Amino acid sequence: MRVLLINPNRYKFPPVPPIGIEYISCSMEHAGHEVEVLDLCFSDDIYKDIEESINIFKPEIVGLSVRNIDSVLYHNNEFFLEEMRDIVKFLKYNFNLCVIVGGTGLSTNPEGVVDYLGADVGIVGPAEETINILIEDIKNKSLRSRIYHGVLRKDVSCKRKIDAIDYKIYYENGGIAGFETHKGCSSSCPYCIEANKRVFLRDIDHVISEIKDFVSRGYNHFHLCDSEFNEDLDYSIEFCESLKRASLDIKWTAYMKPSEFSKRLLKLMRDTGVYLITLTVDSYRKCTMYWSDVERFVFTAKPLGIKVVIDFLTGFPYEKEEEICENINLLKRLLPDKISVNTYIRLYSSTQITKIIRGDFELKKYLIGNIEDDSLIRPVFYNHITSDDIKKIIGEDPLFIIEGIEKGVNYCRV
Repeated sequence: MRVLLINPNRYKFPPVPPIGIEYISCSMEHAGHEVEVLDLCFSDDIYKDIEESINIFKPEIVGLSVRNIDSVLYHNNEFFLEEMRDIVKFLKYNFNLCVIVGGTGLSTNPEGVVDYLGADVGIVGPAEETINILIEDIKNKSLRSRIYHGVLRKDVSCKRKIDAIDYKIYYENGGIAGFETHKGCSSSCPYCIEANKRVFLRDIDHVISEIKDFVSRGYNHFHLCDSEFNEDLDYSIEFCESLKRASLDIKWTAYMKPSEFSKRLLKLMRDTGVYLITLTVDSYRKCTMYWSDVERFVFTAKPLGIKVVIDFLTGFPYEKEEEICENINLLKRLLPDKISVNTYIRLYSSTQITKIIRGDFELKKYLIGNIEDDSLIRPVFYNHITSDDIKKIIGEDPLFIIEGIEKGVNYCRV
């Protein structure tokens, strides 16, 4: 079948290439389907471009990528689904096309997002294999559900269609290429839609091959798309050893957690071009050992010449201001390169923190946003420690950033 894949993500702080579309493009072509990719990130007229693409390619199915449903942070929040819903309406009203939606954003509320967008069907989770099953079901008019759940076998490593995206324009506008070493996350962070998702480690040779492909095209700056690179310490070390043997002149940045690391891993990361690590830290019910791991991580990485930025989420239910103050002072003592503080917790229907807040009537007074919307598709935040409160705690210390006030990510800031 002929399938048009559309990237509707037009957020540019920075612009992020749609890596998921690259993977499923390859998978569908391998299964014998014709695939065209339409990237609307830099489009001057999205509906003109959509119409032109449809008239030329004549697709039978359209897939729409939902990377995020909004920009996640409270300050300067942007809600993305309205424009996506208008695109779906345009596709169905003008061309009567079957519309599939997929991407990380669906994990927030699969049925709710599909309903809001007016799409025909959605895929939650890795779609590389499931997309072909779904296309066959559409072809045979035998849809099993409005929501399909993507699963990968451990021996599967889908290739990637890099030519589908114009990377030159992304690099010119502050974006960089991404790669991933795994899908899923075994951590149980109560605020995260990726928590407790089955982990699939990618074939290391395939990942190295992707990076080599970019380097051969003149691109040598990368960010890692994993939730956190050190999901599996042995795998992370093996990956870095393979990357070092490849002798590629690259630089890259990664998110990591303050556990499952070693000095050996950090040395290998430095030797393969890592210049910046964003350490994800939160204050939800943490023990002394956790804070010791944070300290050990910073004190190990910094002497190796790797910059460390701490993304610190705090202000959870029942936390007191003096506890937050104590944790911030602890992080300050470590002297990372930056500490980004966020006290506005985005709620989703699928997260544990939402269940905790909904279970205590007293906590509901701290909700901000579209609180009448039980689906939590439109942004709702929990906050009992405001930005003004945090500013009083951190004072004029230039080490700190209040996350969200200025748009951007750490590889743009540091």
